[in-house]
Parts: sequence; C-alpha cells; structure tokens
Amino acid sequence: MLLLFDYDGVIVDSFNRLLELCIEAQRTLGHGRAPKADDFRTIENLDFDSVAELIGIPADLAAEFSATVFSLQKASWSVHAFPEIAEVFRELSRNHTIAVVTASQTQAVEATLHHENLHTSIAAVLGGDSGGSKAERIALAMDRFSATARNTLMTGDAISDIRQGKLAGVRTVAVSWGFQDRQLLANENPDFVI
Repeated sequence: MLLLFDYDGVIVDSFNRLLELCIEAQRTLGHGRAPKADDFRTIENLDFDSVAELIGIPADLAAEFSATVFSLQKASWSVHAFPEIAEVFRELSRNHTIAVVTASQTQAVEATLHHENLHTSIAAVLGGDSGGSKAERIALAMDRFSATARNTLMTGDAISDIRQGKLAGVRTVAVSWGFQDRQLLANENPDFVI
C-alpha cells in the first residue's frame, strides 16, 4: 500500500513557524495584510498561492509570495516532528511505501526528515516547489511507486488535503492534531478520521 502524508501539521508541529514565514513573506512583498492564525485554521485550500489570495496579495504576485516562503523555509526552517511519529513511520514502512505530499519546500522538508530521523522510513517527498496541484503530485507518487487508487491513502490535516485526495481518486484520512479543526475536516467526509 502507498501511504501519502501531508507534512505541516501532520508530521511536524509547524503551525507557528509557517505562520511567521508567511508574515515575513507578506512584509517582504509589501502587499496585502499579514496572515493570521485563523487564516490557516479555516482556509479551504491550504497552499501558499491561496494564502496570498486570502490576504490580498495581487494575483500577479502570488507566485512571488510562494517563492519567498520557499526561500525562507530553505534558509531558516526549524521545526520538530510530533511525538511518536518516528516510531509510527518506522512501523508503517515495514509493510508499506510512505511518501510526503506537501505544499512546503522540498529541501526544507527533507532536511527536517533527516534531522528527526524520519528519512529512512520515507521513500519520497513531493513538495509544493515541484509544481502542480496536490492531486497531480498524488498521481505522480502513484505512478512512481506503481500504486493504484485503491491501494493509496492520502493523510492530511486540512480541507484541501481531503479534497485533493478525493480529486486524485484515493482514500483519505484526516488527522485531528493538525492545522484545522476535526469537525471542519469531518464535513469533507474523509474515509477515516484519526
């Protein structure tokens, strides 16, 4: 089975740090308003282009906002895995292939996975900087690991993770310890809630 996991809020406790980086990116661009914690908790599509739109950054600068966040992540990313995630991943990787599908910057994610000793359990990271929607990156992961939709699960902590998993035709798992509220996620009818 192919087990796909979102990164922020699922594997690592990055809520505050990611909010800080988005505030810094907005300040650097000098457009829109500073993002707030509630923006992350309620946004329907939790990716940097959508955050840019929500906080009033002009559409022609959304890609620059995302690139600025990626650059900041690469330069100063310091977050930690949730307790016991490493053990869960070690156990799951014995019988399944694990990959990360995230909006975050690939190298920053990989660095954290190494630092937190998770890299040996994870076969691939498909970050937001690699382009395409999360559904497209889910399809890419399925292709890369010869998986079918039937034997693939997408696990996330945001409405968009569940929606993108469904769009890709895979089963979905919502986790209740991440960015968005359990009830908000349950309203998307994931196949499982943890």
